[in-house]
Order: sequence, then C-alpha cells, then structure tokens
Amino acid sequence: MFFTHLNQRKSTEANRAVLPEELSPIHLEGDDSPASERVPVLPPQLSSYLLRFGLAVAAMLLLQTVGVIALVFLATKPAPDLVQQDNGVMARVRPLDSHIDAVPDQVVDFLEDRLPRLYTWSGLLVNSDDPTGLSYLRDPGITVPDSTGESVQIPTPLYNEQFIFDEPLRENMLRNLAQMIKDGDVGRRIFANDPSRPALASVYRFILRGKIQYPQEVSRDRWKVRVAADIVLFSSTETLGTRQQPIAEFVQDVYVRKASPIPRLFLHDQQRQDLVWYGRKDGFVIDAMLPVGPAQEVPGVPRN
Repeated sequence: MFFTHLNQRKSTEANRAVLPEELSPIHLEGDDSPASERVPVLPPQLSSYLLRFGLAVAAMLLLQTVGVIALVFLATKPAPDLVQQDNGVMARVRPLDSHIDAVPDQVVDFLEDRLPRLYTWSGLLVNSDDPTGLSYLRDPGITVPDSTGESVQIPTPLYNEQFIFDEPLRENMLRNLAQMIKDGDVGRRIFANDPSRPALASVYRFILRGKIQYPQEVSRDRWKVRVAADIVLFSSTETLGTRQQPIAEFVQDVYVRKASPIPRLFLHDQQRQDLVWYGRKDGFVIDAMLPVGPAQEVPGVPRN
C-alpha cells in the first residue's frame, strides 16, 4: 500500500514537472480520475487573450481580402468616356494605354503648335541680342515666287516653317501662301509695323475654333485630322484699341505622316538642312491638305 501511494506521488510530480503551471491539470469536482489522465485546461484569463488575438488576425485578413477585391474591381472597371469639364461642357475622353495610343495625341500637339506659327504674320522679329526677349527688330522678309511666278515678300517665320510640309507639297504651299499674302495686301500692313511700338502692330493670327478633332488613322503611320480655324487680323486704332477682323477661314482635312528629322535634302546647303531639321523635329510632316465644304464642316471640340 505504501509503495503504491509512492508510485502515484512520483507520477503526479513527474506530470507537474513536464507541464507548465498554466497547463497544470485542473481537478474538477466529481472527477476521480488520476492527475496523469486529466486533460490540461487553459486558465480563463489566458483563453480570453488568445480569443482576442484570433479575432484581430481574422479582422486583418478580412480587410486585406476586401482591399484586394476592391483593387481588382477598379483595375478591371472601364474608364469613363464622357466627362464634364470645368465650364460645364461635356466632352468625350479616352485613356492612353500605350505608346501607340499616345501617337495621335502627338499629332494633335504637332498641328496645334506648328499651324499657328505658319499663319502668324507680324513683320517683327524678336531681337536675339536682347537677353530679356522684350525688344523687336523689323522683319526684312524673304522673297519667293507666288503661284503666278511673281516675286512676293513673305515673313521670315513663315519661310522657316515651310518644311513641316512634305515634298512636293512644300513648294506648292509656299507659292499659295505667297499668293494669299499678295492678294490680301498683308505685306503692306505687317512690314510697316514699328519695332519700337509692338503693341500697336497689325498682326495676323491663326485662331483655332476649339481643340482639333482626334486623328483618324488612314494607313500605317498616317493620320487625317480635320482642322477648323480662322486667320484673324488684329489691327490697332486710335479710339478702339486693338480689334480683330477675320479675313479668311481655314477648314481642311490635314494629312500627317511620320517622318525622320534627319535632313536628307539639300545635302550641300547647310542653311536649308537646318530648316529641314527644324521643320521635321517633331517627327511628323504634312503631306496633303484638302478643303472641306460647308456641308461637311464639323466644329472643333470646345477648349478647356
């Protein structure tokens, strides 16, 4: 009897040595099983901590899952194609998904930048020796033949822009522009401007009727763009200040293609090579311009 009690005591002490105090077998009322056979039970306080920790982990996993689902939804949701601008006008938009999609927008930038330069005539040049860029010199102009072969003096900036046109369109366009300047008596107005009083100068400007239409690709690396604009004379008077007078309209389908800016023309004429590079530095040239009749005309998109 003594040895049996001793063995049970050793067994109980061994169990207590193996189990930590928190996991020590708990004696339940009415339970006569030996301590070695009892199931360890966590204290209530420790169980509460573990339960809270588990709930926190589950909540974090749930939030992460919801976030992933939301990101997938936004990534697959199509972009809006109709937005309202600050001025209340609704306009259609399209996303730029790749470099290919960005090229037509570069065509738009090319036309919106170069056409106004081509059709802006003032008879004045910025004085390159003035670091402030606020003084002007009289434009001596450059003489070119018009469509009848008669010599006409045209503004120097117009002459410098001629290589935005592809061959053989370039020469015909230069002749036609010279004819327009002669017929409109433009030279008499602009070349009489006083460089010391630029605010009173008569200036012809190219005014777009809104943002030009999105380019339509007609063949590989070639686009058609409908451009609607007016050539406007800003004339100074003593009583009314500066007022504008539309003298011509420009509503044409302009065809633009990709082009290398590397000069391949006039290899023995450095000055003309520089003009070729300047005209093609944007990577595009105009290879055709077709007038649009009034029935076909589509107004431009309102500008922001």
